[in-house]
Amino acid sequence: MKTTQQKVDEAEKKLTKLKDELKKESEKNDWIKIPELKIEIQTKIHHKNKTYVECENDLSKGESIPTYEQIQWLRNSKYKDQLNLDDSYEFVQNPDNIGKENGYVARFFAVSDYADLYCNGSSSLYYSSLGVRFVRRTKESSK
Repeated sequence: MKTTQQKVDEAEKKLTKLKDELKKESEKNDWIKIPELKIEIQTKIHHKNKTYVECENDLSKGESIPTYEQIQWLRNSKYKDQLNLDDSYEFVQNPDNIGKENGYVARFFAVSDYADLYCNGSSSLYYSSLGVRFVRRTKESSK
């Protein structure tokens, strides 16, 4: 027979899990169309404090992690402010094949006066400020 404390602990765990699921769902609902690139991209960075692999595991069908080229193009576009690309620290697809083969992931870092691409981080690393946003092809681009 379970004690009252065990029941409370189980209920708290279930509540925490449900809150995480709700947060993930709500974060994945803010998308902006970028007709120039034929994509939609999430406006907010999420999955902070998660590894690249954890982020990949939460991709829905048709979604991917943006490329550096996509994020850099957006940073220099009229969408920059809407996507808060003056202050961004997020995972991007690793464009470096040697780095990928060695298990490295890529991170895009931007502040108001410069941006950097890091391609040497271990896939097991995570930081409280590092997150991801997902991207997907728009329906008209798949015709």
